[in-house]
Amino acid sequence: MGTFYILGIVNKFEANSANQLDQSHWEQYLNERIDLKQYTTTSTDYTVKGDLKKHVFKENIEDFYKKLVEMTGDDQTATYFEDSKIDIENYQSRTTRMTFKYHNTQITIAAEIAVLFIEGKVLVEEFSYEPKIVNWLFRHSNISNPLTGCVMSDVLG
Repeated sequence: MGTFYILGIVNKFEANSANQLDQSHWEQYLNERIDLKQYTTTSTDYTVKGDLKKHVFKENIEDFYKKLVEMTGDDQTATYFEDSKIDIENYQSRTTRMTFKYHNTQITIAAEIAVLFIEGKVLVEEFSYEPKIVNWLFRHSNISNPLTGCVMSDVLG
């Protein structure tokens, strides 16, 4: 049995809070993980739902893949882009979930991600922090591409 590391762009998400949050707190907490400017959102006191604006993916995915190839040093990283191009609907999708604690509340983000990259290993220990760290690093890195605020990763195994 193998373990797979998946990197993708959040196409849709639903965030749920254990406590009631006003709009400013939702924005503050979610913007740590997802760039809300790239999404059309609706919210209630306990939930925020978002859909990636279609033009964001189409206009930025080619450059994003160039940056991934640069980061990994491997041209094979762009295999999915070569097959699927700029239409997010052509990409394989996966649902993933992350939970974060912010001050006095817990937020769970359930996300449908467009899979950009998969790396498989035969045997790997279970990761508990890596997907959260990668998400945070992309969100807070100075990489001039709007999709960096839309990255989420997952470990499947």
